[in-house]
Amino acid sequence: MRSEPPFPFNLQNFSFFLDIDGTLAEIARLPELAVVSPETQNILALLFKITDGALAVVSGRQLDDIDRMIGLPFLPAAGIHGAQLRLPGKPILLNDSCTAELDDVHIRLREGLHDVEGILWERKPLSVAIHYRAIPNESQRIIALAHQVVKNRPGLKVITGKMIVEILPASSDKGQAVTQLMSYPPFKGRTPFFAGDDTTDEDAFIAINSMDGISAKIGSGPSIAKFGFENSEALRAWLARLITAV
Repeated sequence: MRSEPPFPFNLQNFSFFLDIDGTLAEIARLPELAVVSPETQNILALLFKITDGALAVVSGRQLDDIDRMIGLPFLPAAGIHGAQLRLPGKPILLNDSCTAELDDVHIRLREGLHDVEGILWERKPLSVAIHYRAIPNESQRIIALAHQVVKNRPGLKVITGKMIVEILPASSDKGQAVTQLMSYPPFKGRTPFFAGDDTTDEDAFIAINSMDGISAKIGSGPSIAKFGFENSEALRAWLARLITAV
């Protein structure tokens, strides 16, 4: 098990980037059932204040969903793995060049999986997500079809996570989202910290490590993260201790 990261000595020198599901919130049976507790919301609000705004959420969820869960609509955030980006004081940036293709992909996937019961479909503004938590035995078929449908579509890619496969713009990932956020104040010039639990967070870990930052994996499993937390509860306890130590 990876060790927990040391406490940053001066929070003014750090930028914080946090995933939601499996990190700030426990993974739920259905995405809409996941909850960020009021205690965690308070921790985030305090961390945002202490760091002069150098806190962002980086999630596979869309921005509206992030705001609903976090309760801080002013927070910088990357939604849909970076396809949506809300920078401090800037208009929301959208990687929306493939919207028509995503509509076609959605139709073809539904046609190809029409006989599979138990799928939860999410047609996000800039991606198509298929949740198969209720039918894990169908994972190979679902993932294979996703790759087949995206073949010869260079503007799109397939990513997989915990009981989910998602099709989104090929240039969008959490690593490029963190890198872009780090180029703007108040993040710029600070040491970045990122915590996440899934394979989709590995791109962010790569980016963070390249900046000599602190990358932290939630839970077990292979990862290039330098540090880790046993579970999401351990991360939230660490963040609570962090803000009270200031």
